[in-house]
Amino acid sequence: MVVVFHWMRFGITVSRVGHLMGWFRRGMAWAVCMALSHFAHADGLVVVCYNWSCKDRVTVVYTEPWLRKQLQPLRHANTPEAEREAVAEMVRRFYVRAAEQTPIAADEPGNNEDLDVNGRMDCIDHSTTTRNILSFLQHRKLLRWHEVGPYAHRSLLVDSHYSATLIESGVESDAPLIYTLDPWEVEPGGLPEVVPVREWAGARFFTLETQHHTQKPLAGAPR
Repeated sequence: MVVVFHWMRFGITVSRVGHLMGWFRRGMAWAVCMALSHFAHADGLVVVCYNWSCKDRVTVVYTEPWLRKQLQPLRHANTPEAEREAVAEMVRRFYVRAAEQTPIAADEPGNNEDLDVNGRMDCIDHSTTTRNILSFLQHRKLLRWHEVGPYAHRSLLVDSHYSATLIESGVESDAPLIYTLDPWEVEPGGLPEVVPVREWAGARFFTLETQHHTQKPLAGAPR
């Protein structure tokens, strides 16, 4: 009788431990889901450069509700060409949003019309900002047919110019398919043209560089 009593007590204890462990596992699963939900819906941060040669840098905040709405064209792109067009539209939208948090709306195409304007952007500012936007999209795994490339640099005597690039991935070719996205000569809020790097360079020499060779280290990739 005593032995049976102890086994019953032992059985009840195991049941209670199992019950508590079940609650513990459910609690841990809930905590993990909440943590993942937090990271999945975190705001986006992108460094924007302006006032020439990245003299000023501001971290622009893109809220998760804004991102969910504005990134839809990119999610619906179903060919490499469509993705490039959608990426150009994303760069435009990110610039427009950045102009609400920085003075870059005052920028004029090129460098001749806004020499003393707060918010002016040269090709260093544009290529860095655009590459940071592209890196953000890549970090969010939104690029299916492309990856962020190095800076393209074209020059002919004193005519030196930079652009951010995209490289089409998964293409079997001796030469990678590289495209520039260059907002430098575009009106504020305008769509940057996406063209093959050779077309962008024209009659000039061009190289691909991981950093602007005349500059100190620039703003890093966004998170």
